[in-house]
Amino acid sequence: MPNRPRLLKPAVLLTLAVTLPALSVYGGTDTERRVQSVQGSPIADVLSQMPADVRAFDIHISTLAGPYMQGRVPGSIGSERAKDYVQYHLVEAGLTPAFPDADGNAFRSYRQPFPLSSSWSVEREMLVASKGNQRVEMQAEREFMLTAMGQNGTSKGEAVFLGYGIDDGPDGYNNFEGVETLEGKIAVVFRFEPMDGQGRSLWNEGRRGWSGRAGFQGKLRAVGERNPAGIVIINPPGASDTRGNQLGRFQGPVYSNVPVMVLTAEAADRTLKAFGSSQTTASLREHADSNSAPIELGFTFELDGQAERKPVVAENVGGVLRGVGDLADQWIVVGAHLDHLGMGYFGSRSGPGSLHPGADDNASGTAGLLLLADLLSTRLAGDDRPRRSILIVGFDAEESGLNGSAYYTRNPIVPIEDHMLMVNWDMIGRIVNERVLVAGGFTGEGLSEFIAPYFAESGLEVVVPETMSGASDHTPFYRAGVPVLFSIIADFHSDYHTPEDVVWKINRVGAVKTVRMYENIVFDAAMRTERFRFISPEEQRQQRQQRERQAQANQPRINVRVGVVVDTEATGDGVVLAEITENSPASQAGLRAGDRLVRWDGQKLTTPDAWRAVLANHKAGDVVNVGVSREGQEVTVTLTLQGR
Repeated sequence: MPNRPRLLKPAVLLTLAVTLPALSVYGGTDTERRVQSVQGSPIADVLSQMPADVRAFDIHISTLAGPYMQGRVPGSIGSERAKDYVQYHLVEAGLTPAFPDADGNAFRSYRQPFPLSSSWSVEREMLVASKGNQRVEMQAEREFMLTAMGQNGTSKGEAVFLGYGIDDGPDGYNNFEGVETLEGKIAVVFRFEPMDGQGRSLWNEGRRGWSGRAGFQGKLRAVGERNPAGIVIINPPGASDTRGNQLGRFQGPVYSNVPVMVLTAEAADRTLKAFGSSQTTASLREHADSNSAPIELGFTFELDGQAERKPVVAENVGGVLRGVGDLADQWIVVGAHLDHLGMGYFGSRSGPGSLHPGADDNASGTAGLLLLADLLSTRLAGDDRPRRSILIVGFDAEESGLNGSAYYTRNPIVPIEDHMLMVNWDMIGRIVNERVLVAGGFTGEGLSEFIAPYFAESGLEVVVPETMSGASDHTPFYRAGVPVLFSIIADFHSDYHTPEDVVWKINRVGAVKTVRMYENIVFDAAMRTERFRFISPEEQRQQRQQRERQAQANQPRINVRVGVVVDTEATGDGVVLAEITENSPASQAGLRAGDRLVRWDGQKLTTPDAWRAVLANHKAGDVVNVGVSREGQEVTVTLTLQGR
C-alpha cells in the first residue's frame, strides 16, 4: 500500500472515504456504514463515509484535545472537565464503578483520588527597575515570571550582578569574591555556567549538557548564604541549551527564603539601555565566562510576588466489565493517561505560556479507551462464557511521573497478583504509513505467540521491539510483576510536548485500527483459560541471548566480501549502509554511507538477514547489479564480489 498522507485536506479525506469502508476490520457491511452524502460540505461528506467507530473516535478526541479542556493538567478546571467526560462515557457504555468510595466500600466509585504535591497559583507579580525618576516595568509572563523556588514578598535594592552565582568553580572560580553580605541588595545571576563560544559548558569536559554546578539549587544556596533582599535569574544570551530562551515557574523544591524571579535577556538589555549603561547581557556573559568578579549594575530592582501553594488531588477514572465464572476473579487492565501539560509550565519542549492540547499525547489513547469500552461492552453483552474481569482506566498525572498508575499498583482494586495482563496506550493518534509499535510480548510466557495473529489481521504494520520501549503507565505494572503490552506510534513527531500537538493532525483511521486490534486481543485474552506467566527482566535477557546464539548458529556461510557495515537500527525495506570500507567492492562500485540497497540482480531486498541468505549463494568474481535508493531516487551500480 502506498504511503498514506495525513488526514489534512478534504481531497485526501474524500479518497479515504471511498476506499476505507470496504475494509473488514471495521465490521458491518458497506450499506450499514454509509449514510447520505452532504452536498457542498466536504468535511461532513467525508465523515459520512467513515465507519461509525471512526466518527465516535473523532468526537472523543476533538473534545478531549479542545481548548475547553485547558490541556488537562492535574488540578485545573480543564482536568476536572476531562475526567467528567471520561466518566460519563464509561457509564454510558455500561461499565460499573471500579474503585472504593470515601468510606472504603469496594466498587462504588468511578474515581480513585490520590495526592499530587501542590500547585503554585500566582496572584500577583511585579518586577520594576528604577534609577532616579526613571522606571522600567517588566511585562509579567512575557519578560519575567515569579518562580516557586522562592517565597512570597516585596523587596527592593541595588542590583548586583554575580555572574553565574557559583562559589566553588574550577580553578578558583568564585562569583562572590569579596562579597561578605548582600543584605539590602538584589542578586542578579545568570542561568547555567561559564560557556564557550558555541554556548556550551566550559566545565563538562567536552560532554553534552552541564556540570552539576549549573543547577538552581547550588546557585540559590550560594546567594542565600549572603542574605539578599531578592534574586533575579537571567537567561544568558547565546546558550546552546534551548531552555535558555524560556521562562518558567519551576514548580518544585523551594531553595530560597526571598522572592526569586526569572528574566529574559531581551528585557534585561532593554533595562540596561534605558539607563545608559555600557553593559549588555552579551558583555556581562563575556565577563562571567572569563572573570568571576561582581559588578554593580547602577540601578535598583523592585520585586513583588504573591502566590499560593495549594494541595493538588489527582484522580484515576475507571470502570469495570465484570467477568463470568471461574475466571472472573482474574483481571485485565486497559489504561491510558488522560492528563497533559496545560499551559506548558512543566515538561514543555517549546516553553510555557501557550496551550498544549496534547491531542496525540494522550487524548488519542483516552479516546481509544472510550471507544474500546463501548465496543467490548456491546460484544460481551449476553455472553455467559467464563471470562476475566476487565478494568478500563484513564490514569491521571502520568506526565509528572507516572503518578496515577504507580498509585494504582500500590492500591489495586484486587490483589496485584490477580492481574493477568495490563495493556497501555500512549500516543496512538499520529500513525504514519500504518506503523504502530507493540512492546511487551516477551513479558509473559506465550504472550508473543498469542498476539501475533492479530497483527496480521489489523491492517497495520506492527513494529515489535526486542526490549521494553518507553516509560509510561505500563511501567509500574511491569515492575509489580504483571505482563504488559504497550503501544505507541512507531514514528515519533516533533510536535511532542509542544502547542503543535493539535487535533487536526490526528490519523483517526489508524488509531481506530489500533483500538480494533486490541479489542480482539483483550476479548480473547479474557476468554483464554491459561494465564501468561510473568517473565522477569533477567529471564528475558537470558532468552534474548539464547535467540542470538541460535540465530548466529543458523547464519548461512558467506564466502564473498562486499565491504560494508549495515545499519541494524534502520527500519523499512532494504539494507541501509552505515559505513563503507576503503578499497572494497562497495567503495569501488561507488556505494556511500546512507545508501539503501533495495534490489540485488533484480531481486527485491527486504531485510539484512534476507540479503545474507542471498550472499551465501555467491562466489568470488560474481558481478551484481545493485539497485540503490539514494536521496529519493533509485540508481543502479555494478559491484564485483571479492573472496573472503
